[in-house]
Amino acid sequence: GTRTALKGTRTALKGTRTAGGLDVIYTKLAVDLQNLTPENSDSVIDSCLNVLCESTESDAVVLAMFDEAGERITQVSLAQADFCSCNSDKLQDEVLEDWPWLLSDGKHLRLLEILDTANPQAVAVSDADRLARLRIGAALLIGLGVNGRIAGFLAFLDGQPREEWDADHKLLLKLMGSSLAAGLERMEIQRDVADREELRQILQVTAHEGMWDFDARNNAIAYSLQWKARMGYSDEELSCYKPDWSRMIHQEDVARVQAGLRKHLAGETEVFESVHRVQRRDGEWRWIGCRVKGLNDEHGRLRRLVGVENDITERKIYEEALFREKESAQITLQSIGDGVATTDAEGRVEYLNPVAEELTGWAVEDALGRPLEEIFRGFHEETCEPLENPLAMAMERN
Repeated sequence: GTRTALKGTRTALKGTRTAGGLDVIYTKLAVDLQNLTPENSDSVIDSCLNVLCESTESDAVVLAMFDEAGERITQVSLAQADFCSCNSDKLQDEVLEDWPWLLSDGKHLRLLEILDTANPQAVAVSDADRLARLRIGAALLIGLGVNGRIAGFLAFLDGQPREEWDADHKLLLKLMGSSLAAGLERMEIQRDVADREELRQILQVTAHEGMWDFDARNNAIAYSLQWKARMGYSDEELSCYKPDWSRMIHQEDVARVQAGLRKHLAGETEVFESVHRVQRRDGEWRWIGCRVKGLNDEHGRLRRLVGVENDITERKIYEEALFREKESAQITLQSIGDGVATTDAEGRVEYLNPVAEELTGWAVEDALGRPLEEIFRGFHEETCEPLENPLAMAMERN
């Protein structure tokens, strides 16, 4: 009796179509689906599935979503009639390799239909068998493309075979499928934009590098918070004063930097990289490591120039101090009367001073990289027996 009453309700709903009732409902559903948001998507989709199930007299209406790799059904939303025998929820976690027809023919907004899962067309035998195990007798579904990939499908399901899926079912599934795909794609783009903005904000706060972005079309340049702080500028100063990038570079470095940048803009290098000195707002000179990437428009004209700069002054000072110390040590070793050989941790020669060259008979360029045992061999002064290498002994005994 409930089933008869339900069918009567559906018939009444279908009857209102001539008065525009269902057309208005479907139009509203299509608009709602196109404007999905992360906050309302679940409720809007559930409402849509319930209305479609009721108005089309389907035993079940199912939305199945795939994982990003397109390998598995990871989410199933459904609406079912009260006495539906279909186990549509069992589609959850199905591996798509087991659905070859769906995997090969389930394109964006392409309709796939099975009238009788017990007697399917040849190409759909495997898929129909899996539907039959879920007590589904007939299926009409449409693929949903989102940002270039098939993200899932929307389907009308019946527990019994059908003689046909009529034109109204197909047109309705096309309308709802295209609206839902558009809404899912819009929502995914919004999430991506939000993620990128969040990442940009995090990087702006946490990154140590300063960044500037030159808009060649509008002759405007924007600076990151880190760049402003490092170079000693406030937002107020930059709003009325635009630093001249080339004038900020040290006179001894500017020609080299400009030449390298011209080569990059001419397409000779993928990225322009440089280490040079720049002057802060207060006049202090700082060493920076700079990476610049230029972007051209379709006519090959410069559209955008983005630079990332890292302050390496402390490292540069340390390197220069180390160089001076090494230079001083080299001078000392060159002038003393003892033979000196230095090696790496594996005992391979890195340096011989002139006295060591004379004593061993090896030129430093020939000795480099050779084991010390090849360069220096000691013998007992009385027995002339070979002695153990003193460096090896020292390393073994720590």
